[in-house]
Amino acid sequence: MTETLLSISEVELFGNKMTDMTYKEKKGDPKRNFVRVQGFGFESNYYLMDAPIIMLLETDGKALPTNLPIDIKNSLPTDIKMWTCDKSDSSVRMDELAGTFEEILLELELGGNASSGRVSGGRVSGGRVSGGRVSGGRVSGGRVSGGKAD
Repeated sequence: MTETLLSISEVELFGNKMTDMTYKEKKGDPKRNFVRVQGFGFESNYYLMDAPIIMLLETDGKALPTNLPIDIKNSLPTDIKMWTCDKSDSSVRMDELAGTFEEILLELELGGNASSGRVSGGRVSGGRVSGGRVSGGRVSGGRVSGGKAD
């Protein structure tokens, strides 16, 4: 992991290529794969994800660098790979939800008599909230970063 002037905008994603999902490229497009992302590095910090997410990433990834801090290396599976992206690159993110149709479809989309509430897809960034929906009364794995209260 070499530091350069532009390293400030790099995001390192740690995960494994999905073997049961494929992306069909258009002619001339770069090779892309669906990857189950376990964690990411940004601005010299490492963040382990509460639950893995699936992202569409270019290339097959590469082996972890030998100078990766030992605490990060120990928190990842041994067969993990790394993808380096710029924070302004575009991708697709898919959250994995598992449960009954009542939990993962009806309660999230229709609300109402939620017996086991969830917060899903919410993001707070720079004073803007987007993509969030709340139903029921339980929040699990919530995280706020960079927030400020006046």
